[in-house]
Amino acid sequence: MLSFSKLLLLAVVVGLVWFGWRWVARVQAVGRARMEGVGKPAPSPKPERANAAPFAARPVPAAEDMEKCPECGAYVVPRSAVSCGRPACPYGR
Repeated sequence: MLSFSKLLLLAVVVGLVWFGWRWVARVQAVGRARMEGVGKPAPSPKPERANAAPFAARPVPAAEDMEKCPECGAYVVPRSAVSCGRPACPYGR
């Protein structure tokens, strides 16, 4: 037979499921909004002075491939690599 305590417990369980579902939906919406904003330049802040020009939107840098150094085994960007200090390092100084 249904008692008051069973009905109260049922209401609490239904409430927890309801609020849990809303919380999960909110977290997913925030995650989607963050993923849509990835790769876009950050909004420029307002200038401090009236005659100051706003910051220009910076382009997102392109990804660069890394290569494994045959001497030390470290992965480096060949264009900006520096010597690892070993005598046979192909990236020199």
